[in-house]
This record gives sequence, structure tokens and C-alpha cells, in this order.
Amino acid sequence: MKSSLTKRTTDHSNGGSFSFSFYCDNCGREWKSPVTPFESGGFTAIAHEEARQLIWAQEHKTAFDMANLEAHFHFNNCPDEGMWVCDDCFDAQGSRLCRKCS
Repeated sequence: MKSSLTKRTTDHSNGGSFSFSFYCDNCGREWKSPVTPFESGGFTAIAHEEARQLIWAQEHKTAFDMANLEAHFHFNNCPDEGMWVCDDCFDAQGSRLCRKCS
């Protein structure tokens, strides 16, 4: 799995769906990705448990990668600190840095 955009993330995925929370590197404000259902490839029988687990792992990775990409629209990068911060922690009008650095 790729590393998370933000320093802190939580995986809310379960056997039936995938979802992740990303947190502002400054204040900790949460953005939670939309829930993505586990498609399972039609493997539901116990005899196919190994195949189902492999498909779940691949779908989990894909869902995380998509959520990680979408997180770019919810956080701003501070080039000085390398942090990803929410709009409230970013000085979009002035310095284009996080409020901590500006």
C-alpha cells in the first residue's frame, strides 16, 4: 500500500466495504472518504475463501489509493514543512504556506 498523504490515517474497512479517514497534519481535522463496497468477484462460498481474501486485499489497496488521491482535494501542501493541512490551517490568500509557517 502506498504511504498516506497525511501523517495520520485510519482504516475503517471491514469485510463488506472500504473507507479511510485522513487527518490534517496541523490541527487533526478529519476528512473521511466515501464508502466503497467490496465487490468480492462473486466469491462468497467457504470453498473460495482464499480467492475472496486475495480479491479483498486487491480491492482494499485500490480503494486506499483512490481515497489517498481524493484527499489531495481536501488538504493543502505547505512547501516549507511538507505537511498536508486543511483549509483552516492554510494561508491561501497570502503566503501559500500553512498558518504555522506564514
